[in-house]
Amino acid sequence: MRRRYLDAMALVQRFGKPDIFLTMTCNPHWEEITRELAEGQSPQDRPDLVARVFKAKLEDLKDLLFKKKFFGEVAAHVHVIEFQKRGLPHAHFLIILKSDYKITNSDQYDEIISAEIPDNDKYPILHDLVIKHMMHGPCGVLNINDPCMENGSCRYHYPRHFAETTQQGEDSYPIYRRRNDGRRVRIRGAVLDNRWVVPYNPYLLIRYNCHINIEVCSSIKAVKYLFKYIYKGHDRASIVIEAAEDDAVINEIREYRDARFISPPEAIWRIYSFNLSEMYPSVIQLQVHLPNMHLVHYKDSEKLEDVVCKGSSSRTMLTEYFRMNSIYSYARNFLYKEFPEFFVWNNSTKSWKRRKQRIQVGRLVAAHPAEGERYYLRILLNHVRGATSFEDLRTVDGFVFATFREAAERRGLIEADCSISDCLSEAATFAMPSAFRRLFATILVFCEVKNVRELWGKHFEAMADDFQQGSATDKESIEQMVLRDISDILYSMGKDISCFDLPEMLDGTELAGSNCREVIEEMSINIDPEHLDLYATLNCEQRLAFDEIMHHVLQKKSKVFFIDGPGGTGKTHLYKALLAKVCSMGLIAIATATSGIAASIMPGGRTAHSRFKIPVNIHDDSLCSFSKQSGTAELLRRASLIIWDEVAMTKRQAVEALDRSLQDITGVLSPFGGKVIVLGGDFTQVLPVVRRGIRAQITDATLKKSYLWRCIKQIKLWRNMRAQSDPWFSDFLLRIGDGTEESIGQDYVRLPDEIVVPYIDPKHSVSKLINDIFPSLGQNGISPSYISTRAILSTKNEYVDELNEKLIDRFPGEEQIYYSFDSAVDDPHNYYPPEFINSLTPNGLPPHVLRLKINCPVILLRNLDPFNGLCNGTRLIIRAFQENAILMQK
Repeated sequence: MRRRYLDAMALVQRFGKPDIFLTMTCNPHWEEITRELAEGQSPQDRPDLVARVFKAKLEDLKDLLFKKKFFGEVAAHVHVIEFQKRGLPHAHFLIILKSDYKITNSDQYDEIISAEIPDNDKYPILHDLVIKHMMHGPCGVLNINDPCMENGSCRYHYPRHFAETTQQGEDSYPIYRRRNDGRRVRIRGAVLDNRWVVPYNPYLLIRYNCHINIEVCSSIKAVKYLFKYIYKGHDRASIVIEAAEDDAVINEIREYRDARFISPPEAIWRIYSFNLSEMYPSVIQLQVHLPNMHLVHYKDSEKLEDVVCKGSSSRTMLTEYFRMNSIYSYARNFLYKEFPEFFVWNNSTKSWKRRKQRIQVGRLVAAHPAEGERYYLRILLNHVRGATSFEDLRTVDGFVFATFREAAERRGLIEADCSISDCLSEAATFAMPSAFRRLFATILVFCEVKNVRELWGKHFEAMADDFQQGSATDKESIEQMVLRDISDILYSMGKDISCFDLPEMLDGTELAGSNCREVIEEMSINIDPEHLDLYATLNCEQRLAFDEIMHHVLQKKSKVFFIDGPGGTGKTHLYKALLAKVCSMGLIAIATATSGIAASIMPGGRTAHSRFKIPVNIHDDSLCSFSKQSGTAELLRRASLIIWDEVAMTKRQAVEALDRSLQDITGVLSPFGGKVIVLGGDFTQVLPVVRRGIRAQITDATLKKSYLWRCIKQIKLWRNMRAQSDPWFSDFLLRIGDGTEESIGQDYVRLPDEIVVPYIDPKHSVSKLINDIFPSLGQNGISPSYISTRAILSTKNEYVDELNEKLIDRFPGEEQIYYSFDSAVDDPHNYYPPEFINSLTPNGLPPHVLRLKINCPVILLRNLDPFNGLCNGTRLIIRAFQENAILMQK
């Protein structure tokens, strides 16, 4: 079972997660069965008929799904046959669709799946079939003795909740549409409604007249459960055979038996040699062995000397893979696991040859870390292309390492025991002491350092280098200054130095109290003198907004403003003028934004989630995660002005959480605790992201649907200052945002030819797009201004990855490759192999293989140091890199 499970996981690694889970159960009252029964016979008297008819139905279903492409073109599929305790066969299917046919939104769910009772007047046949085959229970309070009941509740979670629309659920499956439309049916003495309907496809239900459950696998979390489910094996029973004599010695181990019942239909199924499982494409297990440690098969009659002397005895899949790479340059393009897709293994001749027909997926035989060198050999085979020998695998940058482990460490494929210390040692060669201390603090916060004191002692000299050059010469004084600086850095990251095993601060060297420190930091933000002169550059719309907002700030009047303007109308320009004015008066102005990029362009800007401690999982009654006694609360109480940019793209629950929290800490019941709040954004641009949400859910998540909207004063900015030299493009954007531009259907607009790269073929068009956006990349790639003023946006992560691959190939300079160290938490049975986890790229995480070059741009994916502008979304440029450390510049 485990082997088949791992083979199926190899399909997921190659083609992506399953899209559809389908279960089909035999109906013993099919006409094809009942019409062949003799008088007085029942279906259970003819197991041969039951097995053969179900097999015929199954083949028809496979033809419909895979050849006629009922759900779309299928890339891979797995199905197994099981037998119920009453003997009836049923099939479980897992279907992986090709990328063009993926089921991604609720409208597509509703096209193929229904979870409602049909209208009896319009669809009488379907109505009867749903009542007959697709109603669960009754269970729960209606029938506490139902077999599905466990610990007082239904293990299948029936009855489900009513839902007006199909939504993405929190677990593996969507929440299907189950409207409270008043339809009721009486089944087994109970009245049931849509909450009891098992999801089905109307066409398949009518075609096959049996229980046929359809589910969309909407999350990668479903993979482990589904594969374990279809490969769980037959139901088994444990029995004990007791001795008849009272004084007999009972051998409990011998008399304990593990048994299962084989029903007549299953016996017939096996007699007819029908397949119990099927997988497409097939998966071949690839041998992984150390040099001269492979298995050799021979007959008892053969002499060992003759067996050893035979040439075929020394040939294996792995050694022949090496030989093919040394002979053919084409073969060097593939990893060992990719080889079976392009070459066929001939077991009789023990050789590979070019493949001409259907593909086959390769899977390397598993190896446990306790196996040592074989485990590290397997890691290298999963990452190194075109290896020609075992020695070639151990060769990195021209140096032949003695072991596979050393080669894997040198390539960055496994984490060395001293990688954190090595990172600091490498950073010491190019980082200034202040930057080095910041790196040390970042490692304490985000890495699991086992021995902090040892790391401190080893790298203290590099951290204290600038203090040693100053007036202080006493080591204890220097240590206190280093600790003080690291304490400040840790606090800016939201951590306290007491949480880490570092030397203690001496009396009299403590920092300001936690309630005051954030206030001091905010008031110490430097004001750009140029920003104080921005008022004179404001246009009439911006000036009116500035004057009204400042009037409320000076008069300490509570008011919430929303600066509404398309991109380029000068919202950020206005924010900078307000921040400079308020701060110059000795007051506190807090600048935040929804995204890190928007926050980084405002003085002292922080992301709203970082500054206000907004929970990641937000609900309608959530509060911000700071207490009344915290430094954040003290800062917000003293703030005279709070600016939140790009609020249109955040969920209304986040803004409402800030409103409730400010009322709580100030004791004022006015909106936002009586503060002057300036919100900004553009609802014609990006709206809140609701994962797999429909239009109604996305609209409901916007600020306009909040109870706060009625007390917000809108200030419109119309004049596009950024596009004054191109008014046509500005007007075009406004027409699209307002919905007045002529559209194709409801979802598309025609872009003018002047701003479109003509489509000829994918390769040529993408190449021209890159050339137009990044002209002369080879010559200009070293210029920061050239890199920072250009970007290509795309709709899907997979397109972004493809563009990144093409651009990094064109980028000048030497390439450095970094690998992630992925592992599954709470996976003792290794259901998620490392190579499978490596194939995933969840939202917010970089790919497993990260290719970098000097001067290439990167985007930060987490809030490392928000106080210093290192937020999620911050753009950085690579200046230098080593094996464990990267030098980047904003």
